[in-house]
Amino acid sequence: MSDRLPQPAVRDGFLDCLKGFAILTVVAGHTFQGATLEFDDYWPFKFIYAFHMPMFMFVSGMTAAFFFKRQVLERHVTAQIDVSVFGLDLWKKAQRLLIPFFTWAVVSYALNPSGDFVSYMVKIIQYPDNGLWFLPVLFQCSIGLTAAGLLVVAFRRLCPENWSISWDDRRTQALAFIVATVLVNYASRCLPSGLGLYLARLHFPYVAAGLVYQIGLSRGLPAILRPLPYVIFLALVPFWHRTDVSSLVAYFPPSWGHPRSINGIYLMIVAMAGTLAFVDLAGIIYRRLPAFLERSLVFLGQRSLDIYAVHFHFLGTWPPIIAPTLYSLAVSTVLRLNSSTAWIFFGQRQSLLSRGSRLADHAPVVVDARPIGRAAP
Repeated sequence: MSDRLPQPAVRDGFLDCLKGFAILTVVAGHTFQGATLEFDDYWPFKFIYAFHMPMFMFVSGMTAAFFFKRQVLERHVTAQIDVSVFGLDLWKKAQRLLIPFFTWAVVSYALNPSGDFVSYMVKIIQYPDNGLWFLPVLFQCSIGLTAAGLLVVAFRRLCPENWSISWDDRRTQALAFIVATVLVNYASRCLPSGLGLYLARLHFPYVAAGLVYQIGLSRGLPAILRPLPYVIFLALVPFWHRTDVSSLVAYFPPSWGHPRSINGIYLMIVAMAGTLAFVDLAGIIYRRLPAFLERSLVFLGQRSLDIYAVHFHFLGTWPPIIAPTLYSLAVSTVLRLNSSTAWIFFGQRQSLLSRGSRLADHAPVVVDARPIGRAAP
């Protein structure tokens, strides 16, 4: 089989499958959180929570890489850049992410009224972690990636010709985005921390890392480095704690910095190691999946936002993890039958019925039933 497969097929295969694995870890983490009142000391909770949301941000960055490679890196330096393309991309993401955020906040209030509705919504907007925080934070991170992409475009145009930089080299491309995202991250510190920006600053490095990973390491880490994330994560995660400073920090001399600062670096190392190990493990499993399991995981990945939004209302149902996921898919399917409810609850105007009709009229020719390759580590 040829290794030069079209990028969209690769993305739809491995990345959707990866998102399927990822949303299962989210459901698992919230299930373990509700398993005991002392969940912070419950090892399954610690194991999952140490990396699962940074990993979801990382995967979002991997997915975003396809857009930025096409619009920023694969264009000739003298080609006219249509800024409206970036604006349209953000507009679509705003609908996809912000509309469900507000809708499910209203649903949560309706199911469990708490105080004045206006005060409740103001609190949700100011502090998104009281609701489906991942959605507005990912949108803010998307704005950051767009700013970084435009910085790379500007650098390519202003770069002196005698520098002889090869923009076809993926290492050059990755380095350009590393510098641009670091600059954007530092610039964001000049902005107020309201509206969830404090969470966006915390998670933007993982989104940026996912984008850089997909650009520079689309086949995964070099073979000699692949075991390293597993070793680091398994060695450090036993000392991880959600709210307290890790006991490991006590072994660092005071001259190294404030304990909270050292702990923040430790948390990022654990989260990144867990993320890289998870992506690598998902790639290993993906290459060995039977076709029906692959299709199931791809479907979960395509509905990951739906499951994230709905599963909270079914936590505690039996069997754990499986039941909340299946109930969420059932609710998602019902709400997606109508284009209006699909847009209100999930930010997509196309209903399942209209999509099915369109696919029947334009049935694609299947070239190969199982894409493998560049996106799978």
